[in-house]
Amino acid sequence: MCSASGLSDFSRRCIENITRDGLAEPVLLILDENPPKPSGLTAKLKKSLRLDGNLWYLQSKLFPPSQIPAYRLGPLPAGIERITCTPERKGKWSEYFTASDIETIRTHNLDFILKFAFGITRGEILKSACYGVWSYHHDDEEKYRGGPPGFWEIAKGDPVTGVLLQRLTDRLDGGVVLKRCKIATNPLSYRDNLQRIHQCSWHMVRWVCLDIRAGRADYLNDAPSRTEAPIYRAPNDLQMVRFWAQLVFGWFCYKLTNQRIDEWNVGLIRKPQAEFLNAEFKPDIEWSAYRESGQMVADPFLLPVEGRPRVLVEELNWSTENGRISELRWPETAGQTTTVTPLIDEGLHMSYPFTFEHEGILYAIPECSRANAILLYRLDPQSGTWQRARTLIDKIDAVDSTVFQYGDMWWLMHSGEEGCGPWSLYLWHATSPFGPWEPHAANPVKTDISGTRPAGNVFWHEGKLYRPAQDGRVSYGGAMCINRIDELSKQVFRETTVRRIQPDPNGPYPDGIHTLSGFKEWCVVDGKKHRWPIVFLLRRLLAKRLKLKHPGFAYSAVRLTGPEAVSHGAARKR
Repeated sequence: MCSASGLSDFSRRCIENITRDGLAEPVLLILDENPPKPSGLTAKLKKSLRLDGNLWYLQSKLFPPSQIPAYRLGPLPAGIERITCTPERKGKWSEYFTASDIETIRTHNLDFILKFAFGITRGEILKSACYGVWSYHHDDEEKYRGGPPGFWEIAKGDPVTGVLLQRLTDRLDGGVVLKRCKIATNPLSYRDNLQRIHQCSWHMVRWVCLDIRAGRADYLNDAPSRTEAPIYRAPNDLQMVRFWAQLVFGWFCYKLTNQRIDEWNVGLIRKPQAEFLNAEFKPDIEWSAYRESGQMVADPFLLPVEGRPRVLVEELNWSTENGRISELRWPETAGQTTTVTPLIDEGLHMSYPFTFEHEGILYAIPECSRANAILLYRLDPQSGTWQRARTLIDKIDAVDSTVFQYGDMWWLMHSGEEGCGPWSLYLWHATSPFGPWEPHAANPVKTDISGTRPAGNVFWHEGKLYRPAQDGRVSYGGAMCINRIDELSKQVFRETTVRRIQPDPNGPYPDGIHTLSGFKEWCVVDGKKHRWPIVFLLRRLLAKRLKLKHPGFAYSAVRLTGPEAVSHGAARKR
């Protein structure tokens, strides 16, 4: 179902994603030639006098959503049969297809109908295809029914905008839920939020098609959603004033938080990762002594070696905003100096040094998305240095790459900054950790800001596989969750969130936690606290304005080891 004037970019991407490898075949275009009729002059005058819709109309004219990429119309696909339908209007909003149109549609023996046009559709048309009529609702129907899509989340300060793919029933936004996505709300722009939720949800149709092909789509016949959420409509003038005030407030908060420093540190816990599955577990965290001015460490990963804990970390310089990979070693006794060894520095930002052991050799996959590749590094046992071994996947925007073995396959998961955003999860599989890697059939396999982006190595507990993930609903790095992987194959990925982990509000790092990795009886985490170092912020601002060279890494509170220790001179202890 689409407009006779063309197919939107969002609609086109949905269709191309299920036809590119023969998963589905479009056989009929059901065209809507009747655009919505404008209100009469009397109705417009009444709304104006009631201050109902004037400012919404003004915004829609000045910043029309139709100009965002997802809404831009292109030509209708050629070579597909077309019929034009004019539904009958009953009541104020409901549209019912005629019996003759329904009969014509049924002669095509459709599996399903994708609805991208027409109004509130009800009646027999909803039963004219084997699996019904599927429609997007770009909001969370448990909170917001009606419309405009993606608007009320900004107006009400909701950090998450939901997207729903549903099989329509006669109840408004009360269809059978097929798939859901949860995406971070953009609080600064309605058009940008609208583009974001469309850009990050076009793959949902493919998910259902894959489930049907695999015989796993029983949910198509589930009971409809019984949501009692209020039905929203276009805002009145007072609501628009509040909305604009919310935009200004959001912009102010963004500018303010963009100036602060999020200081991270890493901590050691002398318990295995699985302890975090227990909701009553209160970890005793030994925070590192790393307290260098203008620098920090985060994203800890334990090297899978026996003996004294050795932790690979991202070491970040606040001035350059670039990170490198270093090794942190805990002192054998309390009060001794922490040791830092720089390991991998390619001259671009690096973080999340995921580590694993294979056939007696240690490997690391640091995040370096600016290189547009996933790079594998190998620890040379002779020299003790980390050397680039190979490129695992080239020409890819990947963050937080994590590798593990499951069954007879190796799996690589990551998120990305572009495409469907850092709230989507991508999977690859191979017979060896060195590849060649093949993409999962359902990529991206999950889109959910509350538990998608990898946050540490996967681990087994009582015969089940778990993976830590970031919960970014409140802020980046604000919290974590642990997901149980219920099913994993080349076509299917299913997981369930079993535990959410919040930072300790009374601890030294109360504002965030976003990594949990472990090895045997130890695990490591990181923690965040907000800081406003005025002198540093003024110095960094001045350096940017005058285009001065930012200072590099320097040490005074920790002991630097490795080749750089010579160039930095004798390190000073605390």
